[in-house]
Amino acid sequence: MSNKVKISYGQHHSQYGVLRVPERKEPCPVVVMIHGGFWQSRYDLEENNPIAEDLTSRGYATWNIEYRRVGEDGGGWKGTFNDVIDAINHLSQLKESYHLDLSSAIVIGHSAGAHLALWASLSN
Repeated sequence: MSNKVKISYGQHHSQYGVLRVPERKEPCPVVVMIHGGFWQSRYDLEENNPIAEDLTSRGYATWNIEYRRVGEDGGGWKGTFNDVIDAINHLSQLKESYHLDLSSAIVIGHSAGAHLALWASLSN
């Protein structure tokens, strides 16, 4: 069993993430998930739901993030990249309330999301 909540990290309707947290007393490790889809607005974070659910069932909190994409105001370079970093940084505001262990957060991405995950890992 887990808790699932949609949380905004910005003002745009695409600046949010879905946090899934397993039911456990101690802080849990976090996997940040970034979806692919050519950075285009017709693709969204739903493609990551099966792996997010599986990881949460294995004891990981998952932060499945959405971001502004090409075809949306602010999407593409540089907004998309800023959104990814803002979403990851927003975890520090959620740490206490959701008992997250951010000491070894993992960032994964699918397709174009893998590009964003690699970029984010090199940016910090």
